[in-house]
Amino acid sequence: MTAPPIEIAGLSKRFGAVVAVSDVSLTIEEGESFGYLGPNGAGKTTTIRCMLGLIKPTAGSVRILGHDVSRDLNAALERIGSLPGEFGIWPSMTGREVLDYLSSLHPAPPVRREDLRGRFELSLADLDRQVRFYSRGMRQKLGLIQAFEHEPALMILDEPTEGLDPVMQQRFIALLREYRARGGTVFMSSHILSEVELATDRVGVVKEGKLVRVGSATDLTGERVRHCSLTLADEVPAGLLDIEGVSDLVMASPSHARFEFRGDMQPLIERLAAVHVLEFLAEPESLADAFFDIYQEST
Repeated sequence: MTAPPIEIAGLSKRFGAVVAVSDVSLTIEEGESFGYLGPNGAGKTTTIRCMLGLIKPTAGSVRILGHDVSRDLNAALERIGSLPGEFGIWPSMTGREVLDYLSSLHPAPPVRREDLRGRFELSLADLDRQVRFYSRGMRQKLGLIQAFEHEPALMILDEPTEGLDPVMQQRFIALLREYRARGGTVFMSSHILSEVELATDRVGVVKEGKLVRVGSATDLTGERVRHCSLTLADEVPAGLLDIEGVSDLVMASPSHARFEFRGDMQPLIERLAAVHVLEFLAEPESLADAFFDIYQEST
C-alpha cells in the first residue's frame, strides 16, 4: 500500500519555555485538501517548518510521502511544492533568476512556469526586474509559481494568498482545484476562513499549539446553527414555531419571522407544509462562525 502523503505523530516543538506545537497527530490521505486553521501565533507555521525539515521537533515524528523527515529529508522533499509564510527572496536577483535558481534545486523540470506566469499576470518584463522593486503581491505570485511549476505530488502552503488581490485569490483557488483534480494533495495553513472553506474538504483547528478539532467543513458546520427567515401569506399562527431546535425567535412583522435552528429540520418542514409559505430561507452556519464557536468551546 502507498503511504499517506503526510503522517504526523505526537509532534511537539518548544522554544525554551515556549510551547509552539504540542502533541499534534494527523494523517493526510492522497488527493485530500486539508486546511490548517488558526490565528497568527497558534503554531501553524512551526508545524509546517517541522514538516519541511527546516526545524527539528522536540518530540514526535513527521513522515512525508513515506519518508521520515528526520532521516531522509531529501527524498521527502523531492516531490513537494512549498510556499513558506514569509517567502524570503534575494532582492538583487531578478524574478527570472529567483525562479531559475529555485528550480535548479528541484529534481523535476519547471513544466508549468509559462502557464502560471500568465495566470498570475507576471509579464516577461516583470521577470527581468530585480525583486527589490516587486510589490508584496508580486512576490507572492513568484512564490506560487515556484511552488506549482514542477507538478509536485504534494503541496505544503503557508498563508498562500497573503498579499494577493481578490482577483488573484480567485485564480489561486481555481488553480488549486485543477491541481486536486489531477490527483494532487494539499496541506494549507490559513487564517482566512472563507478561503479554506472554498479550497479544502477537511480542516484542523489549532489553538495555542494544540489541535483542538479535526473534521470536514460539513461536519463542523452542517449540524450547527442555521439562520432562518420565514415569510407567510398570512400571519404566523401561534405555536407554529414552538418546536425543538428553534431559538432566538424574532417576529419582524405578523407574517415574517427570523430565528435560529439546530438539528434535524424534517419536523420544521412538516409544520411549514401546513401553511402558505411565501419565502423560507435557511442559511447554514459558515466555517467562520463554526471556527469561533470551536475556539470558545476549547477555552
